[in-house]
Formats: sequence, structure tokens, C-alpha cells
Amino acid sequence: MGGVLYVVATPVGNMKDITLRAIEVLRDVNVIVAESRERALKLLSHLSIRKPIITINSYNEERKAGSIVQQLLSGKSCALISGAGTPCISDPGGFVVRACHEAGIDVRAVPGPSAVAGAISISGLYADRFLFYGFLPQKRGKKRKVLREFLSFPYPMVFFESPRKLIDTLGCIREEFGNRPAVVVKEMTKIHETVMRGLLEDVIDGVSAEEPKGEYLIIVGGKGRPE
Repeated sequence: MGGVLYVVATPVGNMKDITLRAIEVLRDVNVIVAESRERALKLLSHLSIRKPIITINSYNEERKAGSIVQQLLSGKSCALISGAGTPCISDPGGFVVRACHEAGIDVRAVPGPSAVAGAISISGLYADRFLFYGFLPQKRGKKRKVLREFLSFPYPMVFFESPRKLIDTLGCIREEFGNRPAVVVKEMTKIHETVMRGLLEDVIDGVSAEEPKGEYLIIVGGKGRPE
């Protein structure tokens, strides 16, 4: 009988956010499949767990998926984790999950922390429906082209962004969407967690007042929605 692939959500920042079930699964599985060996070791060390780790990324995931499937078919169980939060959302893992389904392997979710859900819940925007895009293209022209596709979208839109590109991306959003309500969440659940909320111009001014550092999530109000 084959093993099980558990897709395990891990803390976005604060280690206390891990679920009891996630801890149990990480202790019981034979192998950890992780996006970042360093982050996986930090989490496992915090939980006093030692397991073999297979690392995957966007460049090697397809090549490694076959060997992971073979281990599962041999009866081993695996936990798939990302660097932080819920796997397969703007992170590697989707190819492994699909390969397991195609091989008839049982794939189970171990829900928990999600940066997207967490940020939406504290945004104060009307987010009964929303669009999650992830990282926009790095080149300014392509970035603006993508944004124009959502110009008339009536619900909030969620983007990830790096510190290096944050101000440029906010500027592109302001140029394409106008001065809409927006929220920028920095370092969610960590010591320096910050939530900046207001019209885009005000949010850009707030972000520009300090050197961007850490991890950022941007939420922009939809067209014509009262916020």
C-alpha cells in the first residue's frame, strides 16, 4: 500500500501559529519535501523533529517529482511544506501534488496559516470575493499590462511583492488604477508587523518614508467598491 502526501501549512512568521495536527504529521511522516532547507530545518529544530529533507524549487521540481512519487508508492509518507504559509500558492509544490494524483497516491491537506487569508481578514476592505494574483512581472511594461487586465475588476486584488520592487509596483498600480483604497501588510505575524491602510497616494507616502525591508503583501480595492 502506498504512502500519503500531506500538504502542510506552516507558520507565516510566528512559530506559535502552527497547528497541533501539523506538528503531529511532521513527527509521523518519513520524509519532508521543502522549498527551503534552511527554513525547514529552523521549523523542525523548533519542534525537536529530525527528518530527511528533499528540497524542491521551480527549476528542479519536475525532475524530482518522480523520485518523490516512487518513495510514496513504496509506502513512505511525505509532508510537503513551503518556506512559509500554505504550500503551492506562489510557491513550488503543485507539480509534485499533480504527479501524486496521477500516480493514484492519497493527497491530504493539513490546513493552517495563509498570508493571503490573514491579510484579507485584517484589510478592512469588502473582501467577500477577491482576486489573488501573487507576484506581478518584474519588468515595468509587463507589470502594467497585467494590471490593465484587472482595471474593471470589482473586487479587491491581492499581490505579493519584494522590498526591492515595492515602491515601483505601488506606483504602477496608482498609475493604472487611480487613487483607490489600498492596504500594505509588512512582516505579518512577526515582531515588526505593520499594516498601512488608506488611499494609494497615502500608502505610497507611508512606505516611502522608510527603507522597505521584509515581506510585503498588497491589497487594492476593486473598481467602484465603497471602502
